[in-house]
Amino acid sequence: MTSVSQTALTVKTAGALLDDAAAACRTDPGARLDMARLALALSVLARPERDVSAGLAHLEEIAARAAGLAGSNPSETLPSLLADEFGYAGDTDSYEDMINADLAAVIDRRRGLPVALGILYCHAARAAGWDAAGLSFPAHFLIRVDGPGGRHILDPFHGGRAMDAGTMRSLLRHMGAGEDLSAEHHQDVPDRLVLLRLQNNIKLRRLQSNDIEGGLAVLGRMRRLAPDMASLVMEEAAILAEGGAILGAAKAVKGYLAAGYGAIEDRTEMERFLASIQTRLN
Repeated sequence: MTSVSQTALTVKTAGALLDDAAAACRTDPGARLDMARLALALSVLARPERDVSAGLAHLEEIAARAAGLAGSNPSETLPSLLADEFGYAGDTDSYEDMINADLAAVIDRRRGLPVALGILYCHAARAAGWDAAGLSFPAHFLIRVDGPGGRHILDPFHGGRAMDAGTMRSLLRHMGAGEDLSAEHHQDVPDRLVLLRLQNNIKLRRLQSNDIEGGLAVLGRMRRLAPDMASLVMEEAAILAEGGAILGAAKAVKGYLAAGYGAIEDRTEMERFLASIQTRLN
């Protein structure tokens, strides 16, 4: 990341942060990113009038406190810091409220969705010098931390509780996501995909409430972070085409194709989609 990452967050610097992250991920899709700062950048781009200086200061405070945890047990000290000291917990009262995926609001309220809280836990763990990442666990975001004592799996939504194979199976059943653990459930999720998952929660809630303009705005921010991701372009184009904005849909697809993004199969699908919607202009 460039020196932009150390400056205050305005619309300009927030956008530059997303562009830097997109460039880093084009070279390495699994690139490690400053997820917490990027999540605050997304908050600024969603509401340009917002001042997130207090949120940035809080991230620095978390990092400073976590730096002293290096030799401790992550399963004990991360929950102690984030849940007990700073008061973070899952929002069980208004889970579906989209502010639970807006990191600026999560920091203000100390409540959020699993993925938003997971970003803060990863932020603290990495500041402690530990390797941390989100896990590809269905329906409920967990993180893993490699530190003293080996690998630790934590559930940020429930106070950072430590998870083992038994509690993970119980959570799978509770979420209706199956009975048995698989190797996939222990795989890391790249940082950029964690941020996209955060934004997807907001996008879905906007679209479900028929706020098409708001949903498209979120998609625009997701596309800025991941301009090479074919599924986002197709989703945007499909929403635009369904609403009759055929020229806008065509522009989105043509821009992706002109940039040279995508595997052959993705580009072929987009070319077919483009041909199908362009017939509606005749």
